[in-house]
Amino acid sequence: MRLIFATHNKNKLIEIRQIMSDVASEIVGKDELGIDFEPEENGKSFAENSEIKATAIREYMKSHHMLADDDIIMADDSGLCVDWLHGGPGIFSSRYLGEDTSYAVKNQHIIDKLKYAEGDERAAHFTCDICAAFADGRVFHTEGIFPGIIAYKPAGENGFGYDPILYLPEFHKTSAELSAEEKNSISHRGKALREMRRLLQHIRESDAEISKRVAPLEDKPRRKRVLVVSDSHRKDDNLKKVIDMVRPIDIMIHLGDVEGSEDSLRQYAGNDVSCYFVQGNNDYFSDLPRELEITLGNKKCFLTHGHNYGVSMDVSILADEARTRGCDVAFFGHTHRPFQHEVNGVMCVNPGSISYPRQVDRRPSFMLIEILDNGELFYSQAYYKES
Repeated sequence: MRLIFATHNKNKLIEIRQIMSDVASEIVGKDELGIDFEPEENGKSFAENSEIKATAIREYMKSHHMLADDDIIMADDSGLCVDWLHGGPGIFSSRYLGEDTSYAVKNQHIIDKLKYAEGDERAAHFTCDICAAFADGRVFHTEGIFPGIIAYKPAGENGFGYDPILYLPEFHKTSAELSAEEKNSISHRGKALREMRRLLQHIRESDAEISKRVAPLEDKPRRKRVLVVSDSHRKDDNLKKVIDMVRPIDIMIHLGDVEGSEDSLRQYAGNDVSCYFVQGNNDYFSDLPRELEITLGNKKCFLTHGHNYGVSMDVSILADEARTRGCDVAFFGHTHRPFQHEVNGVMCVNPGSISYPRQVDRRPSFMLIEILDNGELFYSQAYYKES
């Protein structure tokens, strides 16, 4: 596994290599590969900007035949968020008052803005979002927060940017007064990198498990297997091939926009497969249920297409609805993009689209779930390679 980090900052690369060395065979900056391409950061959040950079560099490498199958392109976006300034300067931290304006001027301007703020009103934090864009199209994020308060005057020479004005009460110092070792152990970037390290280790282990579990295990008693799909839009060839590929299955869940193919798909899956379909926004005149609640193992699951819960923007409304119903898992479709994340205590799962995928790599996707002996669910995000 090779990590390519979209940065010019050599000190940042040193920190990355210190933290990530045991999860990658090689860690390089994009400059070291001769990449001088600079994507435009026009996102509305730290996460959007880091993903713009990481995925743009990935596509650049792909188009220039530089991308290996196990490459991961990483990028970060960070900034200072001040409560009194309603979260500003935030994603505009480097451009605050103009990119050519010195940080001495920027820092004093923020201090002046807070001249009437006292105590907790001066709360602020550094945020860092790191995006990892896999060569196979997957994208993951981690975030780190470095909390403090805005100082009454700048102090310290060890940092840069806004470090001299973020005061850390527990250390009685500003960020710029910390030693490099102290800062790296508690900084927003250090936290995000350590979480990314943990995540990449988990993904590597999970990928190894998935490669074993997609095919039935012949040497062990077979566990119940659940195929979860969505948004086939009556283009059923891929789905039928996936059914054949992952047989035997015990349950098939379709999360909407089947567009009238439910009877033929039930028949194709077989009489011994329990099938659950919910109605999507394109299932006009359908008598399929809009929502279902079922039990898989020891988990109560909420099934819905998701368009009535605004999942294209945010899954928190869906998660809250599932939690209100006493459900542990919320399955949804509609976005045509794979998604699996715990939100407000509910595992929210979208298998993506088996027919019309919309994620960057445009690979048809599905979810395969094993019900383990203890009733827990083992999720395997999988993809179908169209011939």
